[in-house]
Amino acid sequence: PFLGFLTSLAPPRPDTKQTIQDANGMGVEVKMITGDHQAIAIETARALGMGTRIQGPQGLPVLGEGGKVPESLADHYGTLIVPANGFAQVFPEHKFLIVECLRQAGYRTGMTGDGVNDAPALKRADVGIAVAGAADAGRAGAGLVVSRG
Repeated sequence: PFLGFLTSLAPPRPDTKQTIQDANGMGVEVKMITGDHQAIAIETARALGMGTRIQGPQGLPVLGEGGKVPESLADHYGTLIVPANGFAQVFPEHKFLIVECLRQAGYRTGMTGDGVNDAPALKRADVGIAVAGAADAGRAGAGLVVSRG
């Protein structure tokens, strides 16, 4: 018998690094939130010049019983979330709660995404942006839909 492995990596678009630099130049701090493995996220962030302080899912907030948002997110999780350059191996509820924590800490938030797993965070962000090719749920959760790259 033969066992094969297929790995895949969706590299960032060629203009992503410049876009992040432009956003930083305008005072916008960019954080990455991904379901990808932490090692992949760290390398991606390094290549994009975002910093490599990538937080895994351990220690991140989770929804309470009945899907209730934990109280005082910023007080309990702000010291973990605010200084991080990004987050890896997260689930949709983490994305939502990261955005909510930043909002509670006084930040205005923008979120880009393309799928069902991004929809709750897109809806919670001050500006939710569904990117070109986004799934219906992603577009429904967003306040802005980019139709061309």
